Amino acid sequence: MEKKRVLIISASVGSGHVRAGQALEEACREHPLVAEALHIDALEYSSFMFRNIYSKGYLQAVRYVPEIWAWAFENLDKPWKKTQFGIDMQKAHAQPLVKKIDSFAPDIIICTHFTPADIVSRLIMQDRLHANLGIVVTDFYVHALWLTDLFTRYFVPKAENRILLNKYGVPMDRINVSGIPIMNAFSHTSTKEELFRTYNFDPEVPIVLLSAGMFGIMPAKDILRILENIQTKCHIIIVCGKSESLRKQLVKLVDEIKPHNQYTIVGFTNAMHDYLAMAKVFIGKPGGLATSECLAAGVPMVIWNPIPGQETYNAYFVLENGAGLLPDNALTIGYKVDMILQDAELYEQMRANALSLAQPKAAQTIIETMLINDEEAPVKAFKKK
Repeated sequence: MEKKRVLIISASVGSGHVRAGQALEEACREHPLVAEALHIDALEYSSFMFRNIYSKGYLQAVRYVPEIWAWAFENLDKPWKKTQFGIDMQKAHAQPLVKKIDSFAPDIIICTHFTPADIVSRLIMQDRLHANLGIVVTDFYVHALWLTDLFTRYFVPKAENRILLNKYGVPMDRINVSGIPIMNAFSHTSTKEELFRTYNFDPEVPIVLLSAGMFGIMPAKDILRILENIQTKCHIIIVCGKSESLRKQLVKLVDEIKPHNQYTIVGFTNAMHDYLAMAKVFIGKPGGLATSECLAAGVPMVIWNPIPGQETYNAYFVLENGAGLLPDNALTIGYKVDMILQDAELYEQMRANALSLAQPKAAQTIIETMLINDEEAPVKAFKKK
């Protein structure tokens, strides 16, 4: 077979779409039939206005006015009813992206966000681009915005997504239940014992891993107050991401109040896969990528503060399959963590449930499928309404 040029297009609306793109790029580098792979962020090839509306506007909405985001999610979830305004906005601000696509001359394009998928689909329909289009859904629900007129294949996380897409008119034989692409590092080769030695952590003390972004704009002292409700002796690792101010506040508070559990506070890290491999419980928001990473690691989730819409559906999936718990209130997060840490049978069952749902090789599956089916022509959906 002739080697192919693969272009992966994500969008930095949150971090999940980009992380999925990075996992696909990693899979391309390992595949002998990929001549060259390039991963780009569509928003880097758009106007300043469009980039701000899409990225910053989304983040501000889900953080400060989630009820407005919930309304938008529901009202835009109408198959084949995209607004002309949205289409015109994309056309007006897509030219730099179109030029980048043309200059790379890909054989295969894989999109991890619906906006570039829409743009690529239109280019193919207009005969301005000759490439196969793979669309990778990065949450456990397929919102109507993912629907495009012309495509080669859809890749979805679960079987129910496949049924829904088919009800919308997408041919069943063009929908693959692949899972959401995650980096190879989350399929850990190191043993827990090796990792505990590497990080100089006590292997007898269970690790609770918390992604601090779940608390939104909650003050550091309130985060610690919630975590101090965990009664079981444990080692709590808090990942603050890019919020350096939160990290500093938490470090200072831990030093001042001397909490009864051990704490490790980190900022942005490339070691999330190591922390997750050592963790017994994960506390955090159920983003599509975070959820997939927890499943691959076999780590039960205590879910809090899901973004209305896509993360609500992700939470449903985890809860329905017994891989996580959802507290009624932030003050009972500790109670749910204690349930898992103090009940070995419950923990083992939740861990087994998580691993049974895991699809750690999703990225490799997607790349392989697009390559071996490279003779397929793009198809149109039947547009069932």
